[in-house]
Amino acid sequence: MRALLCAVVVLAASPADAQRLRRPFNTGHGLGTGYDNNGNGGGCSDYNCGGKCYDRHTGSDYPMPTGTDVVAAAEGTVVAVVQGCANTGYLGNPCGGRCGNHVRIAHGSGTTLYCHMRNGSITVGNGQRVGCGQKIGESASSGSSTGPHLHMGWNPGGGAARDPYSGRCSNGGNAWVDQGPYNGAPGTQCANECNPGAEQRESCGRCGTRTRRCGGDHRWGGWSGCEGQGPCSPGDRQEEACCDCGRRSRSCTRDCRWPDWGACGGPDPAGPPACDTGKPGDCAEGAVRCVTGCLMCVDLVEPSPEVCDDRDNDCDGPVDEEARELADPPARYAAELVDVSAPGALRPGERAEVWARFRNVGLEIWPAHATWISTGGPSGLWDEAIWSAHDAPQPLERDVAPGEVATVMFPVRMPTDRSAPVTTDFGLVVQGTPIACPAPGFAMSPVRLSARADEAEVDDAPPAAPAPREVDAGAPPPASAPAADDEEKSAFAGGCTQGSAPAPAWTLLVAVVLLGLRRRRADGR
Repeated sequence: MRALLCAVVVLAASPADAQRLRRPFNTGHGLGTGYDNNGNGGGCSDYNCGGKCYDRHTGSDYPMPTGTDVVAAAEGTVVAVVQGCANTGYLGNPCGGRCGNHVRIAHGSGTTLYCHMRNGSITVGNGQRVGCGQKIGESASSGSSTGPHLHMGWNPGGGAARDPYSGRCSNGGNAWVDQGPYNGAPGTQCANECNPGAEQRESCGRCGTRTRRCGGDHRWGGWSGCEGQGPCSPGDRQEEACCDCGRRSRSCTRDCRWPDWGACGGPDPAGPPACDTGKPGDCAEGAVRCVTGCLMCVDLVEPSPEVCDDRDNDCDGPVDEEARELADPPARYAAELVDVSAPGALRPGERAEVWARFRNVGLEIWPAHATWISTGGPSGLWDEAIWSAHDAPQPLERDVAPGEVATVMFPVRMPTDRSAPVTTDFGLVVQGTPIACPAPGFAMSPVRLSARADEAEVDDAPPAAPAPREVDAGAPPPASAPAADDEEKSAFAGGCTQGSAPAPAWTLLVAVVLLGLRRRRADGR
């Protein structure tokens, strides 16, 4: 490992008066490349006349990982600080005078130089007083350097840099308090450089601290145990399973503490099985997914507005309720009111004929005798003499294929009981199930007129009435009704049965509206 030294300030002093030094770091790294005591370019000689050096090397190199703490080898005053060099240099790099990021400390007689330090790690400034063993920065490989190490130069004063080690070939020597074995690490003991009672504190372990006191002999005592350590070292990582399918992790912080766990998450299971979300309609279909680390049944379908398709699109339970648009394909059974004619007003006991035309817009045939017009319940307008049942005025007598129009006719009678309700909803029923959409029915609410003064009380006995009309999908409506294909005419066509006296115009009210099978909503919509 090669490094070139910066120029060193020469202070007037003799080697014998120089400050005694300790190891400039706290770890156990030995000497990698020593001072060249030959110095004339004719080959190198280390302090013990060996070859642990290279030609014209003017310092002592200690290989160590980047980030190792560098400490002052003796008490003194900082006289130079240089930063801003890249942490990785190269042979001949001129940054920092080839010394890279460095610190120089004056010790009263002589100086020490600490080269190739990490940029931004230097903790001391010019003019600052430092104690022996005090941290001044961290190691790196800045400046003229081919690998991470600390280069320490020693100048005892009165000339050029010297070898701090004592040996048969040393040109200086006797700089260390404890030189240690050949090419080993010097001792960490400082010379007389502290005041009795002084205390030193430094970091240790996992963000802990340790202390030592200066004794009456002006020497530091031993370090205390490492106190206040955290549960982890910076960069440590933990990972664990969470919930059913997830994992979570956390990394130790710079202050040696575990933060809160990160979010729990994980991949979806392979080939997720179908599941029931517990919701009605289309939203019941789900799939098992890993959500925040837990296996959950997730909706595959979002609610949407109802359309006429035999499905609960809005996921509220009922199918096709209030659906006014046909889907593609539509529901199996779907009906659209084409036209309707019904009386606008009747006297008590008076009868009239109602007819309505429906187009089959579904996928299935409306089967004869299994399809009928229904009120959905008892009605005050029902005519017991001709209705099939109290809630079924008329069945279809012929099959009605998709696209065809069916006409249904049936009589109604105004009840003589004035308290009986007359508003009635009518709609188509197929095989016992009401057709739900898109416009399968209508409502009528004839005005109840008073009996005329010149007439006798209305006879409750049924007068001669036409027999029930057979529904014919292809037959035209009666002559009094509008043509089936006259789509432009209003669906609200009022009138009375032939032979009945017309009501005065100001008393007639046509109240036929398009509805589904449900009763009109309480809010009036």
